[in-house]
Amino acid sequence: MEGWQKVILTGSGYETFRTGPHGLECRICHGGGIGELTKDEAHQGLVPDPSEISVNQCAMCHAEIATKVEHSLHTTMKGYHTLFEARTGQTINSDPHAREKFDAECNKCHASCGSCHISRPKSVGGGFIQGHNVRRVPDMTNQCMACHGSRVGAEYTGANAGYRPDVHYVPRAMHCKACHTGTRLHGDGNEYDHRYEVDNQVSCEECHHPLSANVYHNTHGEDFQCQVCHSQAYKNCADCHAGSGIQQPSWIGFKIGRNPIADQRPAEYVVLRHIPVSENTFTPWGVSSPDYASVPTFKYTTPHNIVRRTAQTDTSGGRSCNAACHLTPATAQGFFLRQVDLDQLSSAAERQANTHLIVPDGPPPW
Repeated sequence: MEGWQKVILTGSGYETFRTGPHGLECRICHGGGIGELTKDEAHQGLVPDPSEISVNQCAMCHAEIATKVEHSLHTTMKGYHTLFEARTGQTINSDPHAREKFDAECNKCHASCGSCHISRPKSVGGGFIQGHNVRRVPDMTNQCMACHGSRVGAEYTGANAGYRPDVHYVPRAMHCKACHTGTRLHGDGNEYDHRYEVDNQVSCEECHHPLSANVYHNTHGEDFQCQVCHSQAYKNCADCHAGSGIQQPSWIGFKIGRNPIADQRPAEYVVLRHIPVSENTFTPWGVSSPDYASVPTFKYTTPHNIVRRTAQTDTSGGRSCNAACHLTPATAQGFFLRQVDLDQLSSAAERQANTHLIVPDGPPPW
């Protein structure tokens, strides 16, 4: 007997699905032929993923959410577009070849409704999480971290060797949704250029307000991003090339520098993560980057490895703040982004792109 001749949806999983709010006829979401008795006939007009934004069948019942999701960063991938345009001086849509390559290589990471509520994302091979059941809350491991695992997931769970898990994970056992709520992820219907531009984004102060009065907060609370004192070292990446992927290994590091997006995230000093884009990243697409130096490669970041006391705040055993942080050496191993860090970059254009972020050699200006 052919597989299509068998009753595929059986067992307890089917009963749960059938009696749940999404227990509709298959064709309501997936289309296909009506009343046909062979696979080929029944599959005429079949929609394999009815949650893809281009056909979004979810909108039949969830119209308001679906309309907003269509403009969210998870759908539009606008953050990638923004930086591509800044460095290359052209839009992705102005070059059909670049658009085709972007869709094939980068856009495969975009999320449909099903990527968060039914199956693992396509970028990691897909596959149902719990049969055909539609889950209100995404699975943190198989869905959130399937896409955000190499940096955020590893930091949050303590998978980076030698570093502790985020205090919100151990011992607090907080799910991603505790901060990244459905309302935030679905968006507000507006399109944003990148994630730190989004209104009503997550902030530490939502839970930690007012800040406790101590010497650290009293001295640095106005000028420092919270992560400057409360993040551990995090993953940084070297350059990638379109089509061929990673060219150099990543590394664990920690750098404090001047804020490249102070107009959107007020703080004078923040932690910076090196991102994997080089002058030649888009060369395989036939696209050059004449404006490469206009955007830094040390980016404002929000590591998910928060602990109360870190190496840079450790004054145990009589250590001073100078010894713990302020006077760490002006070397690649020091806590501050210095000229020596830029000198190690292979490209003059990349050094130029990051010059305005460095902390001058010598004691920091506080």
